[in-house]
Amino acid sequence: MDCDKRMNLFDEMITNICGQLNHIAAMEEARLEKPSRAWPDAGGHHMILGKETAYELGGQNTLGLSGCLCTAKPLLAPQGVYLYGNDLTQISESQSYARIVFLQVTANTDEEALYRKIREIDYVRYHIHPEGFMARISPVSQREPVRISKKALKKNISFIDVGQMYLERYLKISQVRNVNVIFVTHRDFDYRALEEMLGRAEQITQSLNHIFTSLNMDCGTCHLKTVCDEVEGLRELHFGQKNHRS
Repeated sequence: MDCDKRMNLFDEMITNICGQLNHIAAMEEARLEKPSRAWPDAGGHHMILGKETAYELGGQNTLGLSGCLCTAKPLLAPQGVYLYGNDLTQISESQSYARIVFLQVTANTDEEALYRKIREIDYVRYHIHPEGFMARISPVSQREPVRISKKALKKNISFIDVGQMYLERYLKISQVRNVNVIFVTHRDFDYRALEEMLGRAEQITQSLNHIFTSLNMDCGTCHLKTVCDEVEGLRELHFGQKNHRS
C-alpha cells in the first residue's frame, strides 16, 4: 500500500469538518492576519491559578476539544490561522471551544518511518506554551480545556498569537507542506459532532499504533478490529505488517 494513500485515512473527516465550518463562515473570511509581534513563550508548562483566570474554554460543563488530522492531498485552504467565532478578548465567560489542525504531508518514505512522523506531529501539542494560555491536554481523549489569564487579556492576547506558535512549530517538521490551524468559539457550532469525529480519528491513530508496535497480530482478539474493518487502508496495512514480521 503506497504511503500517500496511508496519509489519506483522515480525508473524509477533514471534508466533513470543513463542511461544518462553512455553515458558519467561508474559510477566506475566517483567516486571520499574521501578527506583527511574537507572543511570548512561557518556556514550558505553566500554571494559571483560579484567581488569575479570566475564564476557561471548555470549562464548567462546556467542551474543549482538539484534534490534528494529516493528509497527502492539498488542503482546502491556504496556510494560516483561522478563527470561527469570537477572539479571546471578546469572550468574558467559560464556553465551548475547539482547536483543529489540518496538515498536508509529503508521504515519500517507508511505512514505519511514516508512522513515526505521525507520532512526532502528535507530540507538538505538548510543546506549545503561550504565556497566559494554559492548555490542559488529556492524552486519552480529544479534550483540551484552556485557561486564559487576566494578565494575558490585558496584553490583548489573540488566537492569531497562539495559532502562529503552533503553525511555526509544525512547519519545522520535515514533510509538512501546509498547515491550517483552526480555532472555533462560535456558539452555533456542533461541538458534539466534532467530538465524535475526533474520537474516530483517535481510534484510527490507536489502530496505527497497534499495527506498528504490538506483537499481537491476531485480528480475532483485537479490540480495534471494527476500526480496521471499516476504514479503508487500515486492514491492508495490518496484513502488510503481519507478512513483514512473518
